[in-house]
Amino acid sequence: MNRLSEIFRNIKNGDAVTLEKAVYDVKPEDSFVQTGYYCSNSAKKDENPDGTRFSAIFLKDKKNLVIDGNGAEIIVHGKMTPLLFDACESITIKNLTIDYAVPTMTEFTVLESEGGRIKIRINPECIYSVRDNTLFWHGETAADGSPYWESACNVQKRYFKVYNPETEATRNFDRNNLTFCKLIDRGDGIVEGTLADTETEMNKGEIFQTRSIVRDQVGSMFLRCKNLTLENLRIKFMHGLGMVSQYCENVTFRNCDFTPAEGRTIASTADFFQFSGCRGDIVIDSCKARGAQDDFINVHGTHLRIVDIDRGNGTMTVRFMHPETWGFQAYAEGDVLDFIRWDTLIPYGSCRVLSFERLDDTDIRLTVDNIPEEIELDRDVVENATYTPELYVRNCYFGPTSGRGILCTTRGKIVIENNHFRKLWGPALLIEDDCNFWFESGYTTDITFRNNVVESCNFGNTWEGAPVIQVTPKIMKADSREFVHKSLTVTGNRFIKPMWGRHTFVLEYIDSIQITNNFFDAPFEIFEKVTGSIDTAGNVTE
Repeated sequence: MNRLSEIFRNIKNGDAVTLEKAVYDVKPEDSFVQTGYYCSNSAKKDENPDGTRFSAIFLKDKKNLVIDGNGAEIIVHGKMTPLLFDACESITIKNLTIDYAVPTMTEFTVLESEGGRIKIRINPECIYSVRDNTLFWHGETAADGSPYWESACNVQKRYFKVYNPETEATRNFDRNNLTFCKLIDRGDGIVEGTLADTETEMNKGEIFQTRSIVRDQVGSMFLRCKNLTLENLRIKFMHGLGMVSQYCENVTFRNCDFTPAEGRTIASTADFFQFSGCRGDIVIDSCKARGAQDDFINVHGTHLRIVDIDRGNGTMTVRFMHPETWGFQAYAEGDVLDFIRWDTLIPYGSCRVLSFERLDDTDIRLTVDNIPEEIELDRDVVENATYTPELYVRNCYFGPTSGRGILCTTRGKIVIENNHFRKLWGPALLIEDDCNFWFESGYTTDITFRNNVVESCNFGNTWEGAPVIQVTPKIMKADSREFVHKSLTVTGNRFIKPMWGRHTFVLEYIDSIQITNNFFDAPFEIFEKVTGSIDTAGNVTE
């Protein structure tokens, strides 16, 4: 074990730990190694079949702890889930920095480009090699002499985006275009080559960001914890996915900085904050985040499909459907479930979980107190109505990034206020709900988006007129006239510098909408489908 692990191996309930202001290097082979930690929206079965986590700090069944990093820095070697907390209560962790010695997201800058001949400079923190006219990325060397990870730059599971440091815009890039008929390593991070496709767009000054799409580890994972506070954390890089809170109750992030380390443009390979099946209050206050290839905040539950019913025994079998969400405990005794119609997303009944049994990685047998007659087997789904949190996001700065702002599908109260959304790839606010694609639940009842600045959102190479606010539940019944979502209030905000000369709202299957007393520096328009009342009083358009 490393010296950091030694501190936490014997920690007791009620302890207050203050770390030395030092650098703690942690490698997978000398970390806490745990299995069975399956994470929503992350690895497929073949990518992390046992739910293995390598962690610098692992806490299980602990209560009433205060961990003060005191300015300490954890340096991750290889790939890890640095913080792993399981079934803990009243935990505060603060004043700590986490970074990777060699980020798994690699970057290079184009120095010259003409007629398919290119010259690039690889970020000095990246380890690379050139073999057979192919550029390879590597992790550090492990104890057995092999790299912790290795990947050719243009294999199937790598993904590229191109960042323009002058405009802060990003664009997509096809990995297959980074195929060379000649490639030479000049040393000191300078590589020259000739592209097989001489029409490939690689412009001088652009920074190419590339990552593996395999989410085998995550930024950190908190499972079935209660009253968790993370304060004054400096997170410079996260692999796979960001901070994941799964079936937690009351989680607060305050004064956290999730921006790239100096000399980099990427801080996370996917979402910064992911909340899956939580309850209580989720609070994100006075945080800043910038530089990712996905969204800032995603708050959702998980729809599981009903695949078998045994009315005689009062049981039904439900199944995880998305290949990146599986294996974890989605229910507890006493949880209330809603039955959801697959094509309209409308609930039509509920039940209480009396017991549950994990059948395999995807299937769970539930004993319940009610099974409606009208279930469409192999189509309808259930949502865990007990785990639907309130969300409060305030005083934060988001952007630029090649993702969207806040995605939230929870029936709890949602308040998003006094934030700045700047140069996001997509909309600042996205409300969906679906049980046929990502299977992220559920409906919303009360969303307030107020006193925010929304600047140049939909900054990526998206379609002209893409929305800055979007409500689009995935309805499969073409003639459905039922509202999925209830109330959205957008008030007191400043919408400025639109990418297409106007500010667009797309609103579908929602009952009550107030877009009032906002400032727009260009015309704004609403595209609506199956909506109730829409109030647009008091807006000012320059």
